[in-house]
Amino acid sequence: MNGPISDLPPGLVREAVAPERLVVVWTAGPVAGLLEALGDAGHLPVLLEPAETLDLVDVSGAPSMLMVDPALLDDPTLRLVEEVRRVCPQTRVVVLAGSGADGAGLLRAMRAGLTEVVDPADPGTALELLGPRPRGAEERVLAVGAHPDDIEIGCGATLLRHRRLGHAITVLTLSRGAVGGRTEQRRREAAGAAMALSAELLMGDLPDTRIGDSHDTISLVEAAIAHARPTTLYVHSKHDNHQDHRAVHEATVIAARRVPQLYCYQSPSSRNEFAPTKFVPVGETIEEKVELLAYYRSQAERHYLAPDLVVATARYWARQLPHARYAEPFEVLRASEHEPFPTST
Repeated sequence: MNGPISDLPPGLVREAVAPERLVVVWTAGPVAGLLEALGDAGHLPVLLEPAETLDLVDVSGAPSMLMVDPALLDDPTLRLVEEVRRVCPQTRVVVLAGSGADGAGLLRAMRAGLTEVVDPADPGTALELLGPRPRGAEERVLAVGAHPDDIEIGCGATLLRHRRLGHAITVLTLSRGAVGGRTEQRRREAAGAAMALSAELLMGDLPDTRIGDSHDTISLVEAAIAHARPTTLYVHSKHDNHQDHRAVHEATVIAARRVPQLYCYQSPSSRNEFAPTKFVPVGETIEEKVELLAYYRSQAERHYLAPDLVVATARYWARQLPHARYAEPFEVLRASEHEPFPTST
């Protein structure tokens, strides 16, 4: 996708979306209540211009539903509807029309074979059409990292556990990793890894190796938090030799002051002061983590991505748990009694 999609603030671009959660909305009218209801039910509503839709489909796959405002149904838009239906036969296309809907638009929709109508003031109908509430929808996870691959290295196996439980996952990467390779390649690698996680990927474009804990960084993290509304957040530890990692940690702690659960993951550049007190058993997902890291082909020569080292590190941390073979470690900044993985020392 080129450029930001309309429901994200400037500075953030959505690069990947889990298609099973995706609901695309074409409208110029007020639909805040509808979008909030869809989000609360575990779906990911995305406001798009019609012309942006095929680009999103190309990156993320077929959405579960397309909602179309009949006022937008001129001939070019109707042709786009038909193209979406051809490319994504599994996508349910519905008309978004309330009591004041344009009659001519509704007539065009009916002639195009769009017979299901959803009132934006009554989200219940849309939720019924979308089917049962996604499993684990009450748990929403946001993982924040400075560079592509930071998050997967630090908590990839834990995120894969979240995915298995049906939790909504959003990944925020604040730079494109220009110092470590070609940005376009690194962007594509990050998008591939996000899709393997069934996660939404948001990317900023802060300067690699020069990210600060400034207002700009805090604002991007705050925007991602407002968008994802996480119940659990993962971020770099402050005990890290990389200046970007420390800056992202500081900015996130400020931005995440109302997030119920906040954990810090280990990086290859972490200092000896990294002192985890929570250990998530990841025996069922450690091999998937190795596969996840393999998406970062441009970084394959980095010693810390070697599969045997990734597995050995998880084996080392499992010594903290009585019945686990592999684990990922976290410093706990904030936790609640409803934490998703209660196992720890």
